[in-house]
Amino acid sequence: MIHERLMTTETSVSARHHATVAATKKSKKKKDRVTTELWEAVMHEQWKREQQRRRMVRWRQQKKESVTSMVEERLRLERRLQRHILRARMTADRVTPHSFEETIRLITLQKAALIRENLVLIEAIARHVKLESMLQRDIQEFMPRVDKPCSDSTEELTQQKNKRKSPTAGPRKWREEFDSIMNNDDVVNSDRHPCTQSVGELFGWKVDYAPLVRTTEGSVMAHAIFTRRLQCSIDYADKVLPRLDKTLWPKLVTPRSWNRVQTGSYSCQVLQNFHKDAHVMVCNIPGEVNLRYIALAQHTRDFRADGKRVDKYTITIADSETNSRNREAAGKQQDVQWVLEGGTCITITEVDRGIIDVVFDQWAGCLREMHGRQLYIDWIRFPVGLEQYISPTRLLNA
Repeated sequence: MIHERLMTTETSVSARHHATVAATKKSKKKKDRVTTELWEAVMHEQWKREQQRRRMVRWRQQKKESVTSMVEERLRLERRLQRHILRARMTADRVTPHSFEETIRLITLQKAALIRENLVLIEAIARHVKLESMLQRDIQEFMPRVDKPCSDSTEELTQQKNKRKSPTAGPRKWREEFDSIMNNDDVVNSDRHPCTQSVGELFGWKVDYAPLVRTTEGSVMAHAIFTRRLQCSIDYADKVLPRLDKTLWPKLVTPRSWNRVQTGSYSCQVLQNFHKDAHVMVCNIPGEVNLRYIALAQHTRDFRADGKRVDKYTITIADSETNSRNREAAGKQQDVQWVLEGGTCITITEVDRGIIDVVFDQWAGCLREMHGRQLYIDWIRFPVGLEQYISPTRLLNA
């Protein structure tokens, strides 16, 4: 009896063991199958990526070879054309009247070469003529006119001589007007349009601006001030900024603020120099309608009570009664628009040896408020460029 029970127990244990082993093998087999499928999926994905990479490499290589082949073909054809032209010129005198087709071919080649040279010369001449005519027109419009006597009688000539001022009276008066405008324009503009709101920082510059205001002339006046501290000596800044080309100076007019599109290079022509740091200029922004303005530019240096130096670079748009009369006499020009509002003032204050505070103050008129809100983005370009001129790698946080 006992023996039978032991046999039954052993049989039961053995059955459970075999069942456990079978279940374990089945689970392991299933797990191995899942692992194999994952591995195969990963390998297939890697294979696809490798194939894609190889296709891209072949495509880039083919594209590069195609471009190289096109360039080589172009150079070959140009060299062939040059050889034909040279051969045609060398053999032109040896052509006989009987070779009519050869004559036509040589004439055609010579004509093509001459047309090409002629187009290049026409473009060069047109550029020079356009520049010369523009300068002549600007000089005639804006240089002071000399009043001529209306009668040749001795009495009238004597009266005019008695009434005429001394030779230095005119230039002295112009210089007084120049100084009056340059000394007060930025102050007057700041009083009229104070920057009472702050944008925060833009490219490291603190930006304050004035609310847009519509002027009596119907335009919209925008005004903003950009400030930052730079690690640069005032002496180094004084050596760099006055020597900048005038085309790199701040532009007082932005074409899109007047709904215009610039199509050429910005240019400045000096009309009069009072001294090396005081100029009267006419500036032109080309387009279908040229934007122009008369600008007064000046650089001054002052000293604060503590002995620190302050450099001031001012450019402002100015107008006079003479210029207004000249424009009225010339009539409305379809291709020219004169801008009469705008200016900028760069103040550099010595803080310590090798450290300066820079204040970039700019104001300008524009067509609509939408254009005025975009001006701040255009104006920030010069202060950011200013860092590259005077302090390219030594910036300090304000």
